[in-house]
Amino acid sequence: MDATALDGRGYARFLAAGAYFLKKYRGVLNDLNVYPVPDGDTGTNMYLTLRSAARSAYAAGVAPFFEVAAAAAQGALMGARGNSGVILSQMVRGFAHHVRHRSEIDAFVAATGLREAALAARQALLKPADGTIITVAEAAAEAAYRIALHEPDLVRFLAGVVRAANEALDRTPEQLASLAEAGVVDAGGAGFVYLLEGVLAFLPDARVRTTSFPRRPTGERVFKPTQSVGAMRYCTELLLERATCSVSELRRTLEPHGDSLLVVGEKPTIKVHVHTDEPERVKAVAARYGVATRLKVDDMAHQHRMLVVEPPQVQRSIVAVVPGPGFERIVRELGAEAVVNVERPSAGDLLLAINTCMSDRVYLLVNDGEVVPAAKEAASQTSREVHIVQTKDIVEGISVLLAMRNETQPSEERLREAASRSRGARLSLADGVPTASYNGRSFTGVTIAQTAQAVVAGMRNGGRGLVTLYYGGGQREKDAQHLSEELRAADGGLEVEYYYGGMKNAEYWIAFDE
Repeated sequence: MDATALDGRGYARFLAAGAYFLKKYRGVLNDLNVYPVPDGDTGTNMYLTLRSAARSAYAAGVAPFFEVAAAAAQGALMGARGNSGVILSQMVRGFAHHVRHRSEIDAFVAATGLREAALAARQALLKPADGTIITVAEAAAEAAYRIALHEPDLVRFLAGVVRAANEALDRTPEQLASLAEAGVVDAGGAGFVYLLEGVLAFLPDARVRTTSFPRRPTGERVFKPTQSVGAMRYCTELLLERATCSVSELRRTLEPHGDSLLVVGEKPTIKVHVHTDEPERVKAVAARYGVATRLKVDDMAHQHRMLVVEPPQVQRSIVAVVPGPGFERIVRELGAEAVVNVERPSAGDLLLAINTCMSDRVYLLVNDGEVVPAAKEAASQTSREVHIVQTKDIVEGISVLLAMRNETQPSEERLREAASRSRGARLSLADGVPTASYNGRSFTGVTIAQTAQAVVAGMRNGGRGLVTLYYGGGQREKDAQHLSEELRAADGGLEVEYYYGGMKNAEYWIAFDE
């Protein structure tokens, strides 16, 4: 049954879900944070801001949508932290302004509300830059408007918005030089995507998830000694209560005293964020127009020194062989430093990837038994310490990557154990006949869906768990979505996700995890 309307209580749950994802991945976002200054706190600031919004929304109780949205906006303003948090609070406020007087909203109102949210954030900045959270939010809003014209179901609507936001996020290094230098996407933009993905994951009956793999820096060392926080070293925030001036008037007055200036809200309560060398001066100037409270001053130069003076050593690197571009993105997000996207790579292909790694200890995931001889030849030609992990397919490789995320020197036994827990089947077309193979057995059917059902039943062997479809070959996203629905219809207790794999030699890789 389609979900076509959202009430105030639902909106409060959405904010809580987004805050949960920001909390879960705030460390990842902090690691990505190099713009506007590399102080490593974007994830924390966005989480604390949205948490404050969610708490205020829940405190509104069972109320019409506009009342809950207004409460969330006030909570976001009061709890806004840092540059990214203040921008996020403006988005929440812009959305609340758009939905005033509405007791519930549909997909179209959500889409136009996203437009106003992005516009409010842009207008709060003196010099908005491309390649930031603003860019990602605007791309998501434009996609939302197009999708809402023909898609009333909120789950499918939001899934499309998340895809558009992810695509815009991937383009941010092309738009901002500091991101390209560090090899990362924008931290604020990534936080906005996490917020949306959190909402999507917690939607009732949500069956489409864009990714469960958190975005990470391409390399382990994002922060560099050559980066600088600039002359304005103190991130200064305050709340001006009982304000007698307008937001624009206070902005003009404070502009000469720093950069990254954000003045948001409306009298009698205005929030100020600025990077300055004169935090007490900023407070004194603001106090001419009201009561300056909640002063917070962070020394960004100190924060940056803590990140770069004794940067963590890269204790191990991972090279992964993958069968397609979708898998390349997935394994990078799971921590692979170098990726070989070549069918049956040569020793030279593998050696080149090994030698680009930052660590002298390299784990090579072959993800195909026939790649092992080339891997051994490559290992013999380098001075690095190469550990060949003999994963038999990409499904085992992903399972091993997940196991290695928090281990710098995993034992061979640990890696074998991780690989053994995965169950993967390759489904391809042989003369138009769908065929899948798993554990030495072959499964065929009249249709791809019948074949997939048979191999999933074989992998499950009566157990319960999660089925993941990685699509490629001649399959498109709509095909993977349809197959997911058929698998769930065949077994109501089955949980199914799908992702783009992009391999040319198979229609699907099917994974089962208990």
